[in-house]
Amino acid sequence: MNKRIFKIFVFTFLCGGIFSQDIAIPDTITLIEEVKILAPRSLNESGAKIMKMDSLIIENKLNSDLSALLSENSSVFIKSKGKGSLTTASFRGTNASHTKVLWNNIPLNSPLLGMVDMSLIPTNIADEISLYYGGASLIKTAGALGGVVDLKTRPYNWDRNLRAKIISSYGSYSSFGNAAEIGIGNEKIQSVSKAYLFSSDNNFEFVNNDIINGSIQKQNNADYEQKGFLQEMYYRPGTKSLAGLKLWYQKTDRGIPALTTNESNFNNRTSRQNDENLIMSAEYSYFNNNYKIDLNSGTNIQTTDYEHKNYINGVGLYKTVNSLSKANSFYNKINYNRKIKRLFEFDVGAGYNFHKINSHELVRNEGYDTTRQEILLFISAYTDIIKNTKLGMLARKEIYDNDFAGIIPSVFAEYHFNNNLIFRSSLARNIKYPNMNDLYFSPGGNPDLKHEKGLQFESGFELNHLSKYINIKSCISGFYSKVHDWILWRPTVMGFWQPENISLVEAKGIEFNLMLNYKLSNIKITTSGNYAYTSSVNKSAPINSNDNSVGKQLPYIPLHSANLFIRAEYNDFYFSYQWNYYSERFTGSAAEPGLLVSIYPYYMNDISLGKKIKINGISCNLGFFVYNIFNESYRSVLWHPMPGRNYTVRIVLEVG
Repeated sequence: MNKRIFKIFVFTFLCGGIFSQDIAIPDTITLIEEVKILAPRSLNESGAKIMKMDSLIIENKLNSDLSALLSENSSVFIKSKGKGSLTTASFRGTNASHTKVLWNNIPLNSPLLGMVDMSLIPTNIADEISLYYGGASLIKTAGALGGVVDLKTRPYNWDRNLRAKIISSYGSYSSFGNAAEIGIGNEKIQSVSKAYLFSSDNNFEFVNNDIINGSIQKQNNADYEQKGFLQEMYYRPGTKSLAGLKLWYQKTDRGIPALTTNESNFNNRTSRQNDENLIMSAEYSYFNNNYKIDLNSGTNIQTTDYEHKNYINGVGLYKTVNSLSKANSFYNKINYNRKIKRLFEFDVGAGYNFHKINSHELVRNEGYDTTRQEILLFISAYTDIIKNTKLGMLARKEIYDNDFAGIIPSVFAEYHFNNNLIFRSSLARNIKYPNMNDLYFSPGGNPDLKHEKGLQFESGFELNHLSKYINIKSCISGFYSKVHDWILWRPTVMGFWQPENISLVEAKGIEFNLMLNYKLSNIKITTSGNYAYTSSVNKSAPINSNDNSVGKQLPYIPLHSANLFIRAEYNDFYFSYQWNYYSERFTGSAAEPGLLVSIYPYYMNDISLGKKIKINGISCNLGFFVYNIFNESYRSVLWHPMPGRNYTVRIVLEVG
């Protein structure tokens, strides 16, 4: 049955006509009776694949983390060890450190690891979520060889004096989610405050087939608690300027469960991790008819404390690992944008970043302290002076300490056949510097690593159809990239892992996207779907006679992935269906000792239903969610179980 659904889904895409290179979710499409509004893209986004998440899909994932939103509504691959555990994202066959996440222009990536744990980012902390694929990432930053996830907050409607929202949910395994926000202000000043608390015992049962005489077990030491708050202040002194101050604090305490291959008593060992983050951002914009100046300054302070204890007879639980890392990062950026008669648009920008790192393992008394300075330069030019054609070029220059890499150029092109059909294409070079742990981790850091160098090309078509009752945005895009000096951690004969540069990784594939909105009287149907074919292969020369990794798909990159979201509304009732598919994934390269293990493909099915009620100016949204409705046993990461069928009840109260 699931295979039949998958074939029908792919067939629908293939027969859907011509698709676009832009987004699976429309920028802003509103259908109200016979009024149709399609927000135009900025000239400096021409030729780029940018996916802006629809507010309806974000609403469906309130009180969830960012990984759930991305895995179910985009072609981004999410590698998850389970709810509340380490979860990473990768675009187009790249690895987690090739994905950058920005919150109000402040990078959330750890300078030590280079990646972001998506399970630590609640969906509630962003009002707008955009994905920049491949070369489009250079519009935001350099170094994102896969892409960028851009999170933004914004002031409420300046005409509203007061707005408040409360979200509360309860689910299986004693999972609680509570969030509240309030906005208040006038046409000059706006204040937005948000707070949240999420927790779960996460003690689901699963069948463990990874041990001899496999049996039903209960997940142990997988509980988590996450709490945080945001404060945003906006000041608009006139019609030509806007200032903003934003603060986000979060603290997470979670257990790290043992692998399913562990046959000892779960009480014989325990691991826990505490993450604490403080992000601050100050913004100022001045805009005139023809130009705009943006100033941005902020800091990201990250602290991670990991402890592992083993049970020793006569002693009890003894701490064998205590890893404490702190990263203080400071970011500064200025950008000048100039438009000339709507035919040309120019951007010039510069930035300076500073990182101070302390990373130590306190039991063995190992670690490192270091700093890094980054100087960033940026220039771009776009034009639509040629009829039906938009052209653009962009160049970046980044200097890390004394490492002067080359220019990072990119070119973009876009041709409009008519109002509905668009062709887009881009060619870009990109560079990513090694992370701090790549260089200095003890033991294993390699200070002789080279920076990774990528070349990216993509092309695609976009088709838009707007009518009285139905809106369709469909797209197809093909991509190809080469990454030289890809950084890969490998085991060594000395008993620890060490990063090294492998000469070449080649990634190529096709992405299909579809968004459909239908409305007739009191009936409204929203559908979005994504399919990706991703080949990401090691093209390097063998490092020795036993190296079988050459020509093989990289670890944890599925060759096929797809998802489908359908929501039907009638009056104030709604029903949603979510479907996900991932093909077989390999867990390591063939160069590693032991057998090459693969994770079987799986299909995931979720449903939800609810009712909207409005009483005396208060909107109430009652929802009931069923996840994994067919109770499928599956894995996203080897030896990490995932929950079977589970449930959540949610209520959202909103005023204003």
